[in-house]
Amino acid sequence: MHAGIHGLVSSTGEAAYAVDRAGVIVSWNAAAEVEFGYRQSQALGQRCWQLLRGEDLFGNQYCCERCPHREMARQGRSVKRSRLRFRTASGQQRDFTVSNLVFFEPPGEEILVHLCRPEPEAQVHPGVSLAGHAARGGQRERLTPREQQVLELLGEGLSTRQIASLLSISIPTVRHHVEHILAKLAVHSRLEAVATARRWGLL
Repeated sequence: MHAGIHGLVSSTGEAAYAVDRAGVIVSWNAAAEVEFGYRQSQALGQRCWQLLRGEDLFGNQYCCERCPHREMARQGRSVKRSRLRFRTASGQQRDFTVSNLVFFEPPGEEILVHLCRPEPEAQVHPGVSLAGHAARGGQRERLTPREQQVLELLGEGLSTRQIASLLSISIPTVRHHVEHILAKLAVHSRLEAVATARRWGLL
């Protein structure tokens, strides 16, 4: 897997993991360990659908060998945000909003990154369907040329320090630009910013 993809997954503060074309987990960050209860050593190399057993909010099996998200990525289609119920290591089922980012690296191979944000009503009960949240609306504010530059470097998996060095600016300045990017894209993490930017054609 490309080091930049692993860097993006590792650096985000929200639960995130990456799978290859076969659905094998190839990256698993610290936040995923906390949210799902599986250590990185337990998750890497596992089939994602066998580990997390994702369902839709009606209890239907969603994660499977022929994962809809992976099929869409393989076909080059945009993979939309979804809301899924995953089983944690403790056996508890929790609801997550899942954003997706597709990388075609190496060429001819898809790496699919899942960014999983727990819902406020994370603890659920059998037979109870929870209402989804309204999608963000409204017009987005345009990025400045420098913010676009920083966003493109984030998309390459560069760290704050690396971006500062490459652009000859201070680390606090990079952080300031990143904060503005997150606000303008209405997202909460760098990984989701890259996913949103790709979806909107900014990258």
